[in-house]
Amino acid sequence: MTDEEWHTFFRICSTVLGRGSSLARLSDSWCGWTTFDKLTDCIYYWNSGLPNSDDLEPTYVKDAGVWSQPFLYQSIAHIVIPKTFGWESAPGPDYIYDTKNQDIERLSRELSDAGINHRKTDMVLEIKLY
Repeated sequence: MTDEEWHTFFRICSTVLGRGSSLARLSDSWCGWTTFDKLTDCIYYWNSGLPNSDDLEPTYVKDAGVWSQPFLYQSIAHIVIPKTFGWESAPGPDYIYDTKNQDIERLSRELSDAGINHRKTDMVLEIKLY
């Protein structure tokens, strides 16, 4: 994936799936991702809403946005977007657990139209570069 392809991928995700937030209960979108460094270090995946359009630069996801720190597009090894993700409210007497759906079918069509290679199953849409 080139920087331009990553930038296009994230812009399409933002348009199709809606606003991202670092809190699942406040987010319209959700994903997990890792970097090449983390694959050789400790096999760590972050999870959060997808970056919003104003979080995107031509070569990286900005610091202090939805992802809370910068990520060079070329460092991303794997990103997975689930069809359904869970969220919960704060603990207490009014505690709620629920799920939200993401239209990965539409996302897949739009990504294909833009020439962005990806894989879609019944459960997830992903880009895996290893």
